[in-house]
Amino acid sequence: MSDQPPVPVDLIRRLPATFGPALRDQFAQWNLLFSAERRQLQAQMDWLAKLPREEFDGLFAPLAAIESRMALGWDSNAAALGVRDTGILARSPLYPQWRAEVERVFSRIDEAAAPSGPFQKLPRLLVCVLPAGVPLEEQTLWPELAAEGAWLPLAGPFGAMLAPFASAIATRRPPPELDADERTWVIECGSRFTALAGVPVLSWADIEALRREFLHRLNAVQRDLRSVDRTGDELRRADIAHITPHSLAANARVREFLRGVLLSGNGSLVFPNSFVEWAAAEALRRAQPQALLACFGMRQKLKPFSSLVLFEDQNRANPVASSDDPSGSLVDALLLSGYVYLAAQRVACYPGHTLTLLGAADSDRVLALGARAAELPGSPASAEALASLALGWLG
Repeated sequence: MSDQPPVPVDLIRRLPATFGPALRDQFAQWNLLFSAERRQLQAQMDWLAKLPREEFDGLFAPLAAIESRMALGWDSNAAALGVRDTGILARSPLYPQWRAEVERVFSRIDEAAAPSGPFQKLPRLLVCVLPAGVPLEEQTLWPELAAEGAWLPLAGPFGAMLAPFASAIATRRPPPELDADERTWVIECGSRFTALAGVPVLSWADIEALRREFLHRLNAVQRDLRSVDRTGDELRRADIAHITPHSLAANARVREFLRGVLLSGNGSLVFPNSFVEWAAAEALRRAQPQALLACFGMRQKLKPFSSLVLFEDQNRANPVASSDDPSGSLVDALLLSGYVYLAAQRVACYPGHTLTLLGAADSDRVLALGARAAELPGSPASAEALASLALGWLG
């Protein structure tokens, strides 16, 4: 799958106008797509190419009819869409109908062209960790999810077990069919695991220089769509290797993944826990690693008049000393870790094949969900036993 296939020009021309630029952009970025993305894109194109003409036209006719009434004015041969183009689409009164129809079409394509083989049946591991110092007694942890899983008692605080646990997962012998970027990912607020070798470790703390550069450029955007488009294009093309940690800069796919996470909104540039959640969700969707560890952190209390509603670091905008927000951090991390779990359920290779562990650094138990959760031992697990359990599951 490393060789780039030819762009299916004739097929793209037959698709609705809103599909063309996105598909052309994906093929243009082929070398930066993860293996799972390549397999999915190729499977989709192969299925559509073999679809009888009558079925093909029937699949896309309702969407094409909606687009014809939206007066988009798009060039389906364009390499990508700008802010103006997407703004026209989003402001159209027919946008809800268009969105629903796109979801229907992709649901049909994904169902028919779902990748098969060993990648889809691999046992997988997802771990989410709440930060140390949050008031665990103030709130029940994951009450709705707990009804679906089982609590595993630990011989000590989960946080004290994380270093040997993460090392054991990262250094395991993975299935030979997985490439390096499909094995283990770590997303964290701090920089506890940046020394782990051989696995992508995305640390909010370690990408400070990159975040500040992006914030600086975005704050200079003028209030017109042309300026937004120009700045966005410049940031997508800018050389960021010199302000990105070496381990990430050396891996072009992971480096560009990081750029995309920071530029796609969702608070990733400003809020560390939002960065962890969004990066984890995107890694699950795009790279589909066999194991992923997401470690949330302690957020700071919001300062008044800090311009956080824009793109600003409140520590620069307001000289008042920062202070931690344990209660707010607990609420954030509980909600966002739940989102990470739900994100995995939307990717075909995870449901039914994943052992999920949710825990807090200061807690002496973890919530196990999914595969074999009900078979876990009832006696407190040591750090070695917890790692052995996870490794045994991953095979």
